[in-house]
Amino acid sequence: KPLVEQHATFLGHVLKDEGIVTMMTGETMPERRVKSWKSARIVASTPQVIENDLLSRRIDLKDVSLVIFDEAHRAVGNYAYVYIAGRYAQEATSPLILGITASPGSQSEKIAEICTNLGIEKILTRTDDDPDVAPFVHQREIEWMKVTVPKELLDIRKAIEEVLKG
Repeated sequence: KPLVEQHATFLGHVLKDEGIVTMMTGETMPERRVKSWKSARIVASTPQVIENDLLSRRIDLKDVSLVIFDEAHRAVGNYAYVYIAGRYAQEATSPLILGITASPGSQSEKIAEICTNLGIEKILTRTDDDPDVAPFVHQREIEWMKVTVPKELLDIRKAIEEVLKG
């Protein structure tokens, strides 16, 4: 819910029209959401609300022109993003998806799974040095320190690994 509020507020300010953005969370009653879906131009919502409204047929995605998945790295397994993206690809007249994440992961297999699940065909990356990112990066000082992990903790880790294998 806080992320939905953050996005709704940001979009309202950027678009200079707070009324153009409709916010929906689990606290929004389903009857009210049905009306909001019909009249909304821009919706900021939790994925669970969208998934529930799709499953209960309160909405369809036929006329939705763009879906933005923030924290796109979550689009794996049974997470709501996967279901929403699949339904959107099937229902929308002209589907367009934008996935955004600061944490795509380092394994190419996971990144490929996310792209497949969201129907993403093109990946753009940004670094701290890119001109559109640099103004927002705070200087930080990193100091690496090597520590010796106590034997007790190593034993606990080993025990947990054994349980997980078994």
